Amino acid sequence: MSTQTLEVGAKVRVLGGPFAGRVGVISELDGKGGARVTLGLLSARVLLENLRPTRADTRPSLKTSHRRPPSAEDERVRQAASRSKKTRSPRRTPSK
Repeated sequence: MSTQTLEVGAKVRVLGGPFAGRVGVISELDGKGGARVTLGLLSARVLLENLRPTRADTRPSLKTSHRRPPSAEDERVRQAASRSKKTRSPRRTPSK
């Protein structure tokens, strides 16, 4: 891979190291064979040999949407928890 394709602002995928598989943007290049890559809120120095350019329109596929389809039980719990104290039935006091 040539370093001409890797320039500041290029979207890259990290191939090795602790951030392998992550996608980021090159924020600066140093003269020592490394680049400062912004990975979300984190910025890390990565060797150029561990970077591969990606297309700007390529997005990683999600393994999960982090959502479950609602079930009837979840809906009952939500309804019971959302009722205000005024609409709840009064508590029974123990009879003596």
